Amino acid sequence: MTRKPKTLTIYFTMTYVPNNIRGVLFDMDGTLTVPNIDWKDLRARVRVPEGVGIMEHIYSLSEEEARQADDIVRDIEMASVRDAVANDGLIELFAELEAQPWRLALITNNHREAMEHVVTTFGLRFDLLLSREDAPLKPAPDLLLLALEKFAISREEAVFVGDGRYDRDASAAAGVRYIHLEHDRDRPPEGDVIYRLDELLDRLESAPD
Repeated sequence: MTRKPKTLTIYFTMTYVPNNIRGVLFDMDGTLTVPNIDWKDLRARVRVPEGVGIMEHIYSLSEEEARQADDIVRDIEMASVRDAVANDGLIELFAELEAQPWRLALITNNHREAMEHVVTTFGLRFDLLLSREDAPLKPAPDLLLLALEKFAISREEAVFVGDGRYDRDASAAAGVRYIHLEHDRDRPPEGDVIYRLDELLDRLESAPD
């Protein structure tokens, strides 16, 4: 049965200490790889009501209905990662990260098998992999807070890199500095923004906007 993890929601006021980074946390879909899931089609296939999250909907179903819906989502997610294309600068960034002392975590609302497929396909090194099997999904802060706990670091010593509203909201709720990978160069920047992943190290050397 697909079970919803217990939610631990804690909101923090964030302070930032320059050059005090010990952990860099990454979202996966849309951040490491080019977005390629048709979310409208997925929601239609699982019959998700307007305004309700996909997994939230699945958790509300009967055991058999939840199993069937979860199978559909997992099949689509696996098809997506098999066709995944790296975002610009991914390989260059991770080559540069090899020389850094930071702990690296991958945090995704995707399921573990799909996450591990991406890591293996692109030969990425992470110290920690967290998926929806481990804690409530973003925008809840639980996955980020779990990463901080596993790394034994404070929220001021971490930064989270993502590309979506759920990433931004989860980071704010956890009190962790957020850097947004923007896919549209014509959109006015909001907060800390990069346009390629290999711009990240330069961004980390500066205080947040």
